[in-house]
Amino acid sequence: MQVNTLNNQTFGARIKISKAAKNDIRDGAIVSSLGTSLSGSGALSSVPASDPIHHIHYSAKVMDGAFATAGSVLSAGGAACMKFAHSLFKSAIRNSKIPS
Repeated sequence: MQVNTLNNQTFGARIKISKAAKNDIRDGAIVSSLGTSLSGSGALSSVPASDPIHHIHYSAKVMDGAFATAGSVLSAGGAACMKFAHSLFKSAIRNSKIPS
């Protein structure tokens, strides 16, 4: 980081980020947002319908089971995306040589 000016009123700095770190940050942000969306969709999909009469019919129970299974798969996919995004962010920090 190169500090341009420093006084009590303003602070200016120019931060240079390597291309590899910039790509990792961009990709990590995309994968992180995908993981968040998948986890949220999975949590909403795994909640069964709230109508009590709905659960009397066998076909409704099958549908609820299918949505719960799909929701679990989406949540697991979201968790995997978040873990991959975490490794991308760690790689970006390593590539940019920022002391942590």
